[in-house]
Amino acid sequence: MSDLAPDENERSRLAECMRLADPARDVNVATAANAALEARALARSLGSGADEYRAAAWLARHWMYLGRMSEALELAIELVRESSPPEVEDARVDALRVVTLAGSEMAQFERALVAAGELVTLAAQHGDAGKMLSAAVAFAVPFERVGDSWQAERILSQALADHGDHGTTRDVLSACNALCAVSASIAHLLRDTDSHSEVAAIVAKGRAAGERAFKLLDEVRNPVYEVIIGLNMAELLIAQGECAHALPLLQRLRTSAQDQQLAVFAWNVEVNLADVLLRLGSAREALEIVQRMVAHGDSVPPSVLPRAHLVGYGASKALGNFELALKHFELAERMERRVLTKHLRTQSELFVTRTEELRSRHMAMAARLEAQQERHRAAHFAAQAEQDPLTELGNRRHMERRAADLFPSLSLALAPLALAQVDVDHFKRVNDTHGHAAGDKVLVALAKLLRDNFRSADVVVRSGGEEFVLMLPDTPLPNAMEICERLRARVEAFPMDIGTGAPLRITISIGIAAAPSYDLDALMQRADEALYVAKQAGRNRLCCAEP
Repeated sequence: MSDLAPDENERSRLAECMRLADPARDVNVATAANAALEARALARSLGSGADEYRAAAWLARHWMYLGRMSEALELAIELVRESSPPEVEDARVDALRVVTLAGSEMAQFERALVAAGELVTLAAQHGDAGKMLSAAVAFAVPFERVGDSWQAERILSQALADHGDHGTTRDVLSACNALCAVSASIAHLLRDTDSHSEVAAIVAKGRAAGERAFKLLDEVRNPVYEVIIGLNMAELLIAQGECAHALPLLQRLRTSAQDQQLAVFAWNVEVNLADVLLRLGSAREALEIVQRMVAHGDSVPPSVLPRAHLVGYGASKALGNFELALKHFELAERMERRVLTKHLRTQSELFVTRTEELRSRHMAMAARLEAQQERHRAAHFAAQAEQDPLTELGNRRHMERRAADLFPSLSLALAPLALAQVDVDHFKRVNDTHGHAAGDKVLVALAKLLRDNFRSADVVVRSGGEEFVLMLPDTPLPNAMEICERLRARVEAFPMDIGTGAPLRITISIGIAAAPSYDLDALMQRADEALYVAKQAGRNRLCCAEP
């Protein structure tokens, strides 16, 4: 018997159910759906709105995979209509994906397009490459379902070209899998045409996307994705005539889909298996599969049945049963005509207006993301242009820019300003004795000492060779002298590790000048003159320029 209070028991059980329901985990889909259902009820009982919303979104996703399309779509629409807190935006994205996928599967294209539009908007708000890929998948699905697979292929190819190196593993995998599926769809549409070169090109593109998705599975480890990607790859093998290779893959997928209770994908596996068996000469086995599918009627996805009847037609004809062959052919032709009519009507009613709007938004979002990335690149290059590559301190260009920013306001307020030139004593001797690699280590170590001993408001740069410059705003000359003297003593006492065993000790000479004037060249010249005096006086010391 548990020692936990009732509420604590419920919270513990909720956490366990949420863990099992998470689609990112390697859990049987039916088990995950049951866990999501229980988690939703527990979260509602405990008043945990975020957990309730997330569990419901996961439940809709699992129901979709299990073939419970209408329930999944209804639940996802309910979630999308609700106002959701920011912490469950990921779950809202899941719900929108279900509306897009299930809505497209059930020919509710208006709903699917609205959901795709919101995914595009969310991606635009974040300017995130992963969300951009996710939106592209959602945007491509309605195109593919109404027969415009070529437009879907273009959307996915462009999205992967633009963002495939920047999205999360799961988002890239999803987009690659979608491109693989769309490529298989185009190859199937072109299978009995003379477009051999186009088929070869689209199959090659699809297989490359599928192989990339398979590699990413090592990081994601999701049994649903394994079945989906495997199914798409099997269809591409069939399109290439590699039925002998597709057969064992489909047999493995049949077992996996049945074990996972993935009804939608299980029927797709069956029709592909029947197609492969027919092509390999096993017409009777192919016909048996088709007859089982037809017997299940409404439980078979509408998009699968026409192809099943076409396989039934081919198998019946091969077996000499021409009456049955004619029946299957007529049913396939009737179903395909019905689908085609629905597709044409949908394109006429929706795509002329809404998809053009969505495409414009998608392109605008892509342009904004590209502009943002360009700004990041420009900022990165600008920072590199002002950085010394060896010490990672600023360089002379950085010093000049910072002086242009600082000096006008300091001059206006007559605020104190000190500038120090720092030079490593006998640095040539270090290079000649220990080599230039050792000299570089000395400079890097000295740069770290400078960074560690000055304020963020101070400007510390390597001006060239073994020379460094310090600009100390709002620092009177006596304070600057004290700071630089502490630095000189710290460097003298610091053992430099140059990789030769015994540490090397170095010293520095420093020349300091103070404002006025507030002119960089003038201050640099005066500090340089003071540095020369320090060197002539024996090095390892600092000297100040005359006011």
